[in-house]
Amino acid sequence: MKNVTKQLVGAAAPKFILTILALGDSYGLEIVQRVKELTNGEINWQAASIYPVLKKMEAVGLICSDWRMGETVRPRKYYRITEEGKAELQNQKNEWDAMNKIFTILLGGQNTSSL
Repeated sequence: MKNVTKQLVGAAAPKFILTILALGDSYGLEIVQRVKELTNGEINWQAASIYPVLKKMEAVGLICSDWRMGETVRPRKYYRITEEGKAELQNQKNEWDAMNKIFTILLGGQNTSSL
């Protein structure tokens, strides 16, 4: 993204991944492709960069995985969101909504009574 720093995109990566997995189970490369597609190419991760994030998310229980036979002969590791991950995604959405309201207020878009 031209106007968004790598740090912000990196910080948002777990939120993007949880959002994709809330739509259904997916394997790593497919997650990368779906993020690119849904952001109209604005976010274009390298496939290898997602796996450390997935590993951390799995370690804390936000997602889980299992190996499945893919369309090819080679098995793929599919990830799915857990109940804890669904709750975290809702919390993150609430936080982003609150921050959006704050920015709108700071930029003069509305009053504080809606907070």
